[in-house]
Amino acid sequence: LEQGYAVVLQSERGRNFSEGVYSTYLAGADSDGYDTLDWIVAQPWSNGRVGSISCSSTGESQWPMIGSQHPALRATIPASSGAAIGEIPGNDTQGAIYRGGIPLIGLWAWWYGDMAITERLMPPLNSTQEQRQRLRNSYRLLPETFFYTIEPGHLDLTNPKGDINSMLMTLPSSQILRRNNSAMTPFDDFMARQGPGDPYWDDVPLARAGLRSNTPALHMQSWHDIGAGEMTRMFHYLQEQNTPNQYMIMGSGPHCSIMWEDDRLRDLSFGDMHVGDSRYRGRDGARDAMFTDWFDHFLKGERNTVLRMPRVQLQIMGGGGWISGDRWPLENTRFTNYYLDAGGALSTATASNGASDTFTYDPANPAPSTGGGCCGVLVALDQRPLESRRDVLTYTTPALTEDTVVAGPVEVVLYVSSSARDTDFIVKLSDVAPDGTAINLADDGFRVRYRESFERPVMMEEGQVYEIRLTNMVTGNRFAAGHRIRVSVTSSSFPLYERNLNTGGNNFDET
Repeated sequence: LEQGYAVVLQSERGRNFSEGVYSTYLAGADSDGYDTLDWIVAQPWSNGRVGSISCSSTGESQWPMIGSQHPALRATIPASSGAAIGEIPGNDTQGAIYRGGIPLIGLWAWWYGDMAITERLMPPLNSTQEQRQRLRNSYRLLPETFFYTIEPGHLDLTNPKGDINSMLMTLPSSQILRRNNSAMTPFDDFMARQGPGDPYWDDVPLARAGLRSNTPALHMQSWHDIGAGEMTRMFHYLQEQNTPNQYMIMGSGPHCSIMWEDDRLRDLSFGDMHVGDSRYRGRDGARDAMFTDWFDHFLKGERNTVLRMPRVQLQIMGGGGWISGDRWPLENTRFTNYYLDAGGALSTATASNGASDTFTYDPANPAPSTGGGCCGVLVALDQRPLESRRDVLTYTTPALTEDTVVAGPVEVVLYVSSSARDTDFIVKLSDVAPDGTAINLADDGFRVRYRESFERPVMMEEGQVYEIRLTNMVTGNRFAAGHRIRVSVTSSSFPLYERNLNTGGNNFDET
């Protein structure tokens, strides 16, 4: 407002005082956004140029609007919006609902149960703002703080509708929200689907390969944020399609922190939190200055310097500062193979023998989620309590003799065998300090039944070895000299990932 803009806030369909029903994720976001743009440009105070900005769910709603190609949408900042990205070549997580076909129940059971129900108390037809305020005050029973955090093995929801940990332990997993008699949500629907290849997802308006856009976009995400892998793949896809004026900034911190300059974290120091471009770094309100420059250029036609920013700016955790370039991955990226060797070694040399490592996975005693996830601040935690479990394998390099920067996508290839018909594998990348502290940087998972395709699951046969690929991790970290790189492997990260009951059945309807 201080910069001379008119600001319009739009609630998602069926949320707050918006009309309609919140039926499925992003339902109607394309047509609703298009209609709102039509309304804005028809107002006497509008110059016909509209920009959109938001973070998290309302950032995700910008993607269907971008895909609608409304001529008035001249610039957008869809921050922390990777959960709106569907199938892009190389992965299919359906908006961060899955990792390798494993439902991420720890996030979505809470999020849908708390904020995206399909049933709600409706205000009277043609109600006034005063009436709605009274209704709001009458029915508001809980404080408005809602972020949760994942401590080892425990989900701490500050505003739970019931005991979230007891709810997440519920079997079958499709009935998690029924444990507390919660209202119906889209979670109830997609949990009963057959993974990311289910035709159900074809009708959800996620941004996918084939998206056409002429809208300049400033993509912003944090390394530890949900949807980081999805957003970087979409940015790469748009670059490959020669979409004009696409910029990406990857920073440190938890969900939406890259947008709000929030550097609260646990167990990990990131250093400079300012925007990487030299014209903004070190300035008070650096992000606000960049945002207003962005919109001033595209909505007011001002000839400022915002487009002189590098197309890609990466804040390197571990005190690595900022690096930049014009492509993702960066043009000078040197992809390097590391090999897991039986006994716990991780090195650039191929494995020295044909031995294997084994562990026993028990769904009744799953390895706990430790860090990661969304949407609290405890995303980076010491992994040693987790790594001490007998069902967690670790592979670690010797101490590094020089600083090593890892910035870009991380792919893990495993050769696996199991006595079960189906199981999951969870991998985690960590930075190990000289004192042994091991801080998680990224994680990914894969349900082995989907090794051939997400559309045609195939069970395992005992004694057979299968190749699986986990392709969703990204990071930007400086492994300082004296530190070590570690990859851990296990079969669960609960409650962030749904635990596999290993029967080969549907899993969502089994006890």
